[in-house]
Amino acid sequence: MKKLLLLFMMVAMVATTNAQIFWTEMPTGFTAVSRGVNQISYADADNVWITVYDGVTTANVIREYAVSTNNGTSWTPGVINLGSTTLGIGCIAGVSATTAYVAAYPNTGGIGGVWKTTNSGTTWTKQSSAPFSAAASFADVVYFWDADTGVVLGDPDSPTTFEVYTTTNGGTNWVRVAAANIPVPLDGEYFYTRGFAANGNSIWLGTNKGRLFRSFDKGLTWTVSDNSSLIADFATANYAFQDNNNGLMIDDAWNFYRTSDSGATWTSEVPTGFRNGAMCHVPGTVNTYVTLGNDLDLDLRGSSYTVDGGLTWTDINTLGDDTNNDNGTDVSFFDINHGLAAGFNASATVGGIFQYVTDGPLLATKSFSKNNLFSAYISNGSLNVIGKNITNVTVYDVLGKQVIASNFASTTNATLTTTNFNTGVYLVKVTDNAGNTSTIKVMNN
Repeated sequence: MKKLLLLFMMVAMVATTNAQIFWTEMPTGFTAVSRGVNQISYADADNVWITVYDGVTTANVIREYAVSTNNGTSWTPGVINLGSTTLGIGCIAGVSATTAYVAAYPNTGGIGGVWKTTNSGTTWTKQSSAPFSAAASFADVVYFWDADTGVVLGDPDSPTTFEVYTTTNGGTNWVRVAAANIPVPLDGEYFYTRGFAANGNSIWLGTNKGRLFRSFDKGLTWTVSDNSSLIADFATANYAFQDNNNGLMIDDAWNFYRTSDSGATWTSEVPTGFRNGAMCHVPGTVNTYVTLGNDLDLDLRGSSYTVDGGLTWTDINTLGDDTNNDNGTDVSFFDINHGLAAGFNASATVGGIFQYVTDGPLLATKSFSKNNLFSAYISNGSLNVIGKNITNVTVYDVLGKQVIASNFASTTNATLTTTNFNTGVYLVKVTDNAGNTSTIKVMNN
């Protein structure tokens, strides 16, 4: 097998006790000891899917998953049965409590591709219109923006084009992205399993040649930048974006970079307290990120967070009994109140994943408002509205004058331009496809 995304080797930690707690460890339900979470996929605030690997013998190929319907408090584990023992699981994308997709690759033979479950993982059906049947085919990443719209990305199946498909009907039909819409691969270039970042309608993937691919239209068209002078191979790097332009990147040698042009160029910085493992942006916030892994300064495995875009970092290990957060492979937040970090289980009833505790030190944010249906914030000249099945967003100033309105095709993330907005408070009225409405107050700084 040619490659998998680099797994960080884990070291057991000794728990400490303080007044505050950031993470609470929850059991993932796997009977095999030391199942390590390698991916977390939020369908919504409550429904989450994970895949795992063997933390004892990492070379073993594990085709297992678990699904939670209560934000990780309890889990139902299972086997991803693809009808073959020659395939490995590259990536998972959950879209509801019952529906998820996996990208599978040929581990010791066979033909990979995309499989879908609609019964919480009991059975999985291959999506035939995304074939991945060429000798060089290798499916790395599958990602869905909503129940219908998704993309699956694979390595080049010829010397001239990556194998990429999109769907707008939940995988009933996958359409291959034309070679003209994605840059030509370099010789021997490939993506990594689970090696991506996504925000809004955009997605980024780094390659083994130090190049970063990006799409702003849900995978239909792509551009690429050469970052090899900083990152020779994205297997060593973790990156996250809070919008189409602004993001952070760290590598396993504790180098830290910032971009304001979607990863076309990066600026090196030297903050302290961040980690060298997985990193995510917290949706619905401005400048809030969480990292896992080892702290270079403290020589301690755990996690840290920033609320100022990475200028300063708070060491979460000092906040409570979360020093057992010893798995740096993945961290994911659905919003400011719902987050999970990878762990290892000791048994079916002990450990496996860490749940963010909202009565601990809340992740701070500016220009952010939320209610039980939608959240909204303004950042870098754009109003971002997050929720389910959004069909209309109308914005009013404090005098009640309508300043902008737009309709959407049942999206989970609506974006409107606010470059002409004055500084001050605005009221955002959001409507979903069921006719539910909510009005949210946001601040334009």
